[in-house]
Amino acid sequence: MATLTSLTDEVIHGHGTHVFPAVKPYYREPIVIVEANGMDVLAADGRQYLDFFAGILTTSIGHCHPEVVSRVQEQVARLGHTSTLYLTENQISVARRLAELTPGRLGRCFFTNSGTEAIETAILAACQYTGRSEIIALRHAYSGRSVLATNLTAHGSWRPIASSVAGIKHAIAPYRYRSPFGEQSEEEAAESFARDIEDVILTTTSGKPAAFIAETIQGVGGYIVPPPGYFQRAAEIIRSHGGLLIIDEVQTGFG
Repeated sequence: MATLTSLTDEVIHGHGTHVFPAVKPYYREPIVIVEANGMDVLAADGRQYLDFFAGILTTSIGHCHPEVVSRVQEQVARLGHTSTLYLTENQISVARRLAELTPGRLGRCFFTNSGTEAIETAILAACQYTGRSEIIALRHAYSGRSVLATNLTAHGSWRPIASSVAGIKHAIAPYRYRSPFGEQSEEEAAESFARDIEDVILTTTSGKPAAFIAETIQGVGGYIVPPPGYFQRAAEIIRSHGGLLIIDEVQTGFG
């Protein structure tokens, strides 16, 4: 069995040799984790750390939560992966519970493996439903790592290739701290930012958008919280042009 120090070197060497170079850690000297519990992490060199990033945004429940571990073990011992050609009790139970939690007429679910897949599915559904293809997104937005998702994303550092998906336009993010509209009340700011969506529709599209997509709180963009009333006005504007409102809550949950 490898010693802790040699295991660290072995894993780091293996990462550099066999893993795609785009998948890189945030640290020059990366930590190799061997086990964890809650916020306590044990590295391969024997050091212990407190992990304040456990779950990386979307599953922030700590490492190896006993209830989650128990449920996963129970499920894989009973039934693993199946095709959607068949029905399973748990999938319907989760769908029913989500329908109870979501507002209005949001009563149906489509399960995906990642936020990127969810965004791709939402855009595809909006385009099919409306018969249109133009999408309005926001500056500072982050939508994922596929070709479509990176074109929706408005961060140069997260766009490895030039824009290649036609019909995607970006409105100003509702960021009061760096607002181009100057000093305004929350109500005035909400109206100004929402009006920019309409300006983008009227000046850079055919006037027939399929959807407007936005995060309720922009995460990668710097935790940008829009002023109260912004999404209500945004919904009114996109719907007045026959488009749909897509809310990206991959990071915020049901926030």
